[in-house]
Amino acid sequence: MRTERALAIAAVGLAVWLGVAPSRAADAGSVLLPGIDIRTIDFEVGAWCRYIVVDEAMDVVDSSAVYIAVVGRERTSGGTAYWLEIENGKVSAGPEDRDLARALVDDDVKRMADGDSLYRYVSRYYIRRGRGPVEPGDVHDLKRLTIISPTSDRDWVVTPRATISTPAGKLSCESRRFEKTESNETPSGRVKIVQRRTDRVEVWTSDAIPVFHLARCVVERERESKTIPAVRGIPQSGPRRSRTTSVVVAFGKGAKSLVSSP
Repeated sequence: MRTERALAIAAVGLAVWLGVAPSRAADAGSVLLPGIDIRTIDFEVGAWCRYIVVDEAMDVVDSSAVYIAVVGRERTSGGTAYWLEIENGKVSAGPEDRDLARALVDDDVKRMADGDSLYRYVSRYYIRRGRGPVEPGDVHDLKRLTIISPTSDRDWVVTPRATISTPAGKLSCESRRFEKTESNETPSGRVKIVQRRTDRVEVWTSDAIPVFHLARCVVERERESKTIPAVRGIPQSGPRRSRTTSVVVAFGKGAKSLVSSP
């Protein structure tokens, strides 16, 4: 896993769904677990969750496992901060193929505003790649990770009570749905290039699940482009569809740190 991907693991609660514009989320390398909003985090030491994330695009299916745990608490100059650990790897991966990040996150991250950078709320973090050593990271590398709110609450359709089945059991949830379609026309000589993109998102959250309360999230994307009029030699793209599903498979308490800080 590349360094920037490992940095994204440390910021998994930020550059993720509900905090990233739908039209950009599919392209963001830091989207590991769609559905999380870091501002909803509950810092209960020992709480943990495990998720399966399935990406489907171009007839290729890629599945990964994400583990999130709150493993400690410290007093800092700014108040109270918590150690958050995130481990990520393919579902079938052994320890040597999993990457883990350990970040000390300020409790004030719950009040993070649009445009804030994550580095303001992380005082220290470390990365371990596979069975390699634990390495310190530079929090300034997290400056590019910010919350962007492209929609208001009224753009979401909310169902306050919905029961869903997950590998972790049946859960009583709140469901939030959002759909957005954008079209863009770009003149190019005597023709124009038309691009159309649609994003559909549905997120289920449950108070029974610790840390981020995420039960399931489904993100569906559709992209299409063409020229008007059609031009020989310029390919047109019919609808290209992709889908990302994240679902909780287990959660509980009593988590211990997977690594020790240097």
